[in-house]
Amino acid sequence: MMDRTTRSVVLAVTADDDRYATTRAEAVRLATEQGGRLILYDWDAATVFGDPLPSAWSADGTAEDTPTELDEGALEAAGRAPIAAQVAEARRAGVDTTAWLPSEPGPEALATYAREHGVRTIVVPRDLEAAGELERLATASSNPAEGVREEADARVVLVPAQAAGEPQDGARA
Repeated sequence: MMDRTTRSVVLAVTADDDRYATTRAEAVRLATEQGGRLILYDWDAATVFGDPLPSAWSADGTAEDTPTELDEGALEAAGRAPIAAQVAEARRAGVDTTAWLPSEPGPEALATYAREHGVRTIVVPRDLEAAGELERLATASSNPAEGVREEADARVVLVPAQAAGEPQDGARA
């Protein structure tokens, strides 16, 4: 079996409201196919209002102690139970899975993380091609999916909406 640091890495956009379930399913399929592991990227975690993880302002030493990938327990402790459940679901499917809660929003942060962590495949929902106004201001980008494709040294897979009658990425319950 390959060591965690030498296996293929798939990075997939997700959100705690589960609007990117199709994207996660495709990422699990690709990670399984590649014999790799999966990192879920919480697209909504980073906001202009604050960092989702502990910082130097939270307590002494927390900035240095914060891992770049979180398991279910760490996600629960960070108040991200829906993302923890998504990690657990992917693990039940047989894929070594963690999550990342970025402190900066947008495609540039995603691409930088991918480069720094040896990500080979990035799975992005097609609806990110049309970012909202607040996101455009926060990221200085009008097309997050295209920004990731241009900046990352990885294959970017855009996941289209599902067939009629099935829930679609971007649809909210």
